[in-house]
Amino acid sequence: MHHASVLACLGGLVDGDGYFKITKNYRTPGTKHPYYATVLGLAQLWPGVAVRIFADTLGGEVKQVLTQRGTRMARFELGGKMAESAARRLAPFLLAKRTQALLFLEALRLRPKRHGRTLGTERGHEDVEKVAQALVSVQGGLWNFSTGSVILAASVHGYGSLTPLELGWTRQEILAYLAGVMDSDGNFRISRQRVSGMRWPHYRTNIRCAQVIPSPAIGLLAQTFGGRISTKRGRKPNHRDLTSWNLHDRAASPAIEALLPYLRVKWAEACLLLELRHLKSLGKEDLTEWQHWARWQRPINMRKRSYSARQVAEFERVRQTLLALHEVGRSLRPSVPARPGSAAYPTSACSSLSRSRSPRADRSG
Repeated sequence: MHHASVLACLGGLVDGDGYFKITKNYRTPGTKHPYYATVLGLAQLWPGVAVRIFADTLGGEVKQVLTQRGTRMARFELGGKMAESAARRLAPFLLAKRTQALLFLEALRLRPKRHGRTLGTERGHEDVEKVAQALVSVQGGLWNFSTGSVILAASVHGYGSLTPLELGWTRQEILAYLAGVMDSDGNFRISRQRVSGMRWPHYRTNIRCAQVIPSPAIGLLAQTFGGRISTKRGRKPNHRDLTSWNLHDRAASPAIEALLPYLRVKWAEACLLLELRHLKSLGKEDLTEWQHWARWQRPINMRKRSYSARQVAEFERVRQTLLALHEVGRSLRPSVPARPGSAAYPTSACSSLSRSRSPRADRSG
């Protein structure tokens, strides 16, 4: 993957599971002004394949942490100058959290210098505190540049509202960014629905992504692949409204094929959805016959093509493999044996994956 595409993928991950923090700490007893620590981080479920790529690209170490519920998480954090460098590199590839990145960089610009020149004035500390409070407000969805009291550097005026087209994103960078978003906040599902009067249940593929409002990433998904955008109101006072994007069945296949080369966490899940679509595209092997009873004439013999018991068993096998993958967690990304779009792509890669019931180890490095 090209370096710019890697940064775009990391930008999608940060827009989903990343965070910017500015915390103050009175590290030395008796000091009048606090020290403002800046942290850029990313956290996902263990083993955190995407977090490791994040660390390898930006430099740093991945740590395993436990949540209060005992869930294992992979966490990576950068602070100080390394966080500033990473934020500057990622800012052109952020949509949902670009405002946070700009405030983060502004705090670093205003933060009093400890080595050499100045230790900061009362005014300087007040400015950093305003930026820190603005960042907290943005994360809660309660602040914007038009009404906020923070004055950013003239060099970044209007930068937060630039679109991917205005920023000059290529098609590959857009797909890499959206893959990062799907690895964070997306899901790949196979639903099984019982329909009255039907011989077999209906198996349906679905890809979905949801983020809090506002979410330019959700709009970019719909703009790139089509699909439906819906809104869900928060039910509790501290819950924000959600916006989600959905694609089903045949409409989802082109999107999955386009995203597949760039996915790192949910590659195996996307592959299983393509395998189900491939199995269904082979056609229906069985024939169903029945009699249709009309009110004023003799019964009419009817028949139509249907899936066989063997085919339905294959559908269920793929679905159960996907459910098992969700339950045990994601392992390392499997290697891709064929290029996207080739005839062998949905069959050779996904069939061996689903029959083993676990993704193979990453041999791509």
